[in-house]
Formats: sequence, structure tokens, C-alpha cells
Amino acid sequence: MPDLRRTLIWLADQLFPAACPLCRCTFPAGWRDPFCANCQAGFKPLPPAHCPRCALPFQAVNSSSHLCGRCSLLRPPFSKVHCVGLYDLALRKAIHQFKFNQRVGLDRPLAILLDRVIADDGQFDLIIPLPLHPRRLRQRSYNQSLLLAKEIGKLRGLPVASRLLLKQRDTLPQQGLSARDREMNLRSAFGMSRCLSGERILLVDDVMTTGATASAASRVLLQNGAGEVQVAVVGRAPSESPQSVR
Repeated sequence: MPDLRRTLIWLADQLFPAACPLCRCTFPAGWRDPFCANCQAGFKPLPPAHCPRCALPFQAVNSSSHLCGRCSLLRPPFSKVHCVGLYDLALRKAIHQFKFNQRVGLDRPLAILLDRVIADDGQFDLIIPLPLHPRRLRQRSYNQSLLLAKEIGKLRGLPVASRLLLKQRDTLPQQGLSARDREMNLRSAFGMSRCLSGERILLVDDVMTTGATASAASRVLLQNGAGEVQVAVVGRAPSESPQSVR
């Protein structure tokens, strides 16, 4: 039986060779990364110089541990942001394919990359995805943040609470809004189905731009009993550019 199983696996590999989920190029023999070398080369990592709180990249070349101007003026409710890289080039393409073009099969590869950048000493009790309003969910048919959260939950052996944090008010798209307007747009947008009891939360989303969405959601979680909230996103926008989505 083991010989038959190996034969079937070999046949499957010959008929359906593993390929990069983004560019569809066939992986070389023995390849173990979730994307091919060319695509991964286009994923720009977060520079060493970035805000230790919200992960906003700094213009300085050298690494720095000081907070960005926004976090210095108003400390965000979340304690840390983990991200794969800058929301640019190939990573931006992957997120758009995943979020807007029904490429739901990118959930596992992107989650693997995100899991790798989450600090090993980050101890979490619960993973919570950024929710969509029911009307937006019906339009898109899936919540990309929930798909990412489920895969990270599998990788880290943690429960995912998909119905704990609720988007109770349908808001305008954040794209194109100023930082102040984003905060106003999200006022009273999130609610909870029940209270927490000091759990350490990993809040999962696809992209962070100003951090207004993550801040609004984190604040509601902490007000309802969460002990700590850290945020995990695939892409971190380097600025409030027109291409930024959240």
C-alpha cells in the first residue's frame, strides 16, 4: 500500500506539477516556498527603519526605534503590527488578485508568509479577522481577512472567532478619504457579539494604510475585555497614496 501511495503521488506530480499561485509558473523540483523566486523578489520587505508600533516605514535609511508622528501624538490601541512587506509591486498585485479577483487560493500562500513574520514570542489566545458588513460580504461573496485568519489559525494551532467582532454599520470605502475622515467614517462601525475575559488577540486584515480601521476595531475589542491586541496584515502602505485600499 505505501508503494501504491507513492506511485499515485508521483503520477499526480507529473500530471499536475506544483505552480506559483500568483504567476502560474511551475516550481522547480524540491521548491518549498509558497511563491516562486521571481514573485517573491517583487515582495518588498518592511525597511529596518519603521515605527515599532504601527510599522509605518520611515524615510531614514538606518533602523530606528522611535514612534512615528501619528503614534507619538495619539498612541494606537493595538500594541504592534506584523506585516509581510510594503503594499507595492508584486505584493500589491497578489493582494488585489486575492481581494478583488476571486483568487481565494492565495489565502494559504499569503498566510504562510504572514505567519513567518509574526514574532515567535507573540503569545495569542484568539485570532479575529476584520469583519465585513453583511451587505459588502454579499457583494464580494467572501471575506479575505477571514480566509487569512483561518489559515493562520491552522498554522499556529489557534482558534479563530469569526463572529465575535461585527461590522455593525456599513461605512463608505476608506479609499480617497483623509486620515481624519477615515476615523470619522469608522465611528461606531464595530460592535461585539459578546465580551472577552483578558484574551490576547491577533487581529488579521489584508492591508493597513493609516491604521484607522485597525485602531477602531482594536479599541472596541479592548473596551469589551481583550487583554491586548496585536495586528497582522499582509501589506503596509508606505503612505496615504491613491492606490491604498484601507
